[in-house]
Amino acid sequence: MQPIRVLIQASDPVKRAGIVSLLRSAEQIDILTEGERATADVLVLAEHSVGAAQLDGVRRMRAGVPDVPGPRCVVITDRFDKQDTLFAVQCGVSSILPAEHCTAARLVVAVVGATKGHSMFPRGLQSALLNQLHDLRENVLEPNGLTLSGFARRELDTIRLIADGFRTDEIASKLSCSEGTVKNVLRGAMQRLGLANRTHAVAYAIQSGALV
Repeated sequence: MQPIRVLIQASDPVKRAGIVSLLRSAEQIDILTEGERATADVLVLAEHSVGAAQLDGVRRMRAGVPDVPGPRCVVITDRFDKQDTLFAVQCGVSSILPAEHCTAARLVVAVVGATKGHSMFPRGLQSALLNQLHDLRENVLEPNGLTLSGFARRELDTIRLIADGFRTDEIASKLSCSEGTVKNVLRGAMQRLGLANRTHAVAYAIQSGALV
């Protein structure tokens, strides 16, 4: 099994040493030096207070290597503003752990989970994230015909019918438009989201939760 490569960022050297000690209990984790940051699978960010500035630094780090997915981030902190929860997720944060409850077992679970798409958030931050997603959908996306998945409403209607096995002419009939419009809608979604074909579009919609 390939080890999980972890980069630790902490302005306090004592805090960093503590995290290193916690992670060394796990054989599957390899702790990187600063010079190896480009190869990290997971970034552990540990600061007394984490806000928009620190999160933006995570976002910039993840975007630093073109065409390579950036590392997911686990945050350990004493203070985190719940208003930044959605921004944290957008920056690649998969888990936020209160420092006072950060045991070796909990941290290892968060790091391993980050590589598998799992998340850990305190209950209060979970509620904040759901509320912020609701506001985003209601006030920004829906008025512009968009969904959280990135598909426009008509694109999603088209892809849902493709997933149900309908042909282009049948989709056009159901959506009361021309076959050319169906093809243009689908082509626009595929180009914007980097999708290769109809099957890829359906798979992407399912993976994003847009189709269940």
